[in-house]
Amino acid sequence: MVIAWGPGVVDADRARGLARLAAAGESWRVAYSSTDVRGRPVTLTGLVHLPPTPVPAGGWPIVGYGHMTTGGGPTAAPSTAVAGHPEVRRMTQGDAFVSALLGHGIAVVQPDYEGLGGDPRPHPYLIGSALGSSMVDLVAAARSWEPRLGTAWVAAGHSEGAMAAAHAASADRPLPPGTDLRAVALFAPVTRMDLTIGASLRVPTRFPGSGVVSALIGLMVSGAATVDATLADLVLDGGLSEEAAQRWSHLADRPLTRAAGPGSWGDLAPAAILGPRGRAVREALLDSLRANDVRHVALRPVPVRVDAAVLDEVAPLPLTRRLVRGWRTEGRDVTFRQWRTWHSGVMDQVPAVAAAWVRARL
Repeated sequence: MVIAWGPGVVDADRARGLARLAAAGESWRVAYSSTDVRGRPVTLTGLVHLPPTPVPAGGWPIVGYGHMTTGGGPTAAPSTAVAGHPEVRRMTQGDAFVSALLGHGIAVVQPDYEGLGGDPRPHPYLIGSALGSSMVDLVAAARSWEPRLGTAWVAAGHSEGAMAAAHAASADRPLPPGTDLRAVALFAPVTRMDLTIGASLRVPTRFPGSGVVSALIGLMVSGAATVDATLADLVLDGGLSEEAAQRWSHLADRPLTRAAGPGSWGDLAPAAILGPRGRAVREALLDSLRANDVRHVALRPVPVRVDAAVLDEVAPLPLTRRLVRGWRTEGRDVTFRQWRTWHSGVMDQVPAVAAAWVRARL
């Protein structure tokens, strides 16, 4: 194949391991140009999957797909997924949906996100502007690099990736030149985490699954600190407990499963994360969660699909219903479906029906 290199892609190799999908005609791991959370040039990484189907007139349509949380450092990049990796389940959680799209003749691009691939730096976890940039810039880079890609595209994502998709579709963000955003598909989108995390930070004891909660709170503080210099200074100056401060580096050098396990954040009850100056950390964190909430995104006037889990431990169903009601009150075209599963299980339920919905809009 002759590669038409464009200004956005700076390197490309055939995807390897589990990142190479059997449903794809070709799977590539690319490095591409973007901007970091502070607007500085940065190189990010991601995947470009091309369909096995003939190229239609006008090129293959595209879906930008954002993955669920896998961690806060390079060991958590889904584009490097291999069998036996401790985070393989979360890294590949969306593969069935992506494969269904490929079967419909739709190309899929999957950003790793800033901090998980490319130039080393902290992951701006749950910072919408950075997540949105990683997706939009990969769509633009892939189109400049691969001439068989068309103009129509859909932004989609699961959990953290739903935030990436929503912010990619914001009317406040320029779209890739020459592209036509047709729809947004959000799977188990997280919303009102200021309420759920605010409550979690008061829990004084460990409980089944609390290790993941504590690790996620750590990632949230770390993410908020990438855009809040005062918080960044406060974190290691009394903002965290001594035990949490000792585990701070684990957020960047361990995938989520290990950071949430014994010997790491899994040893901490949520309330044990904050130190003597923890009140200021808590306030800064909740302010960041409110500011980046998908309910505040000025979505472009395109159809929206929301798939929610009835037993969602991360994105509680009542909060998702409230999000959908708010958008419908605004006059948005929202398709909403509930599934009898949990947060991760949504992606086991939606592939066929959601892929068909996306195809109908492309």
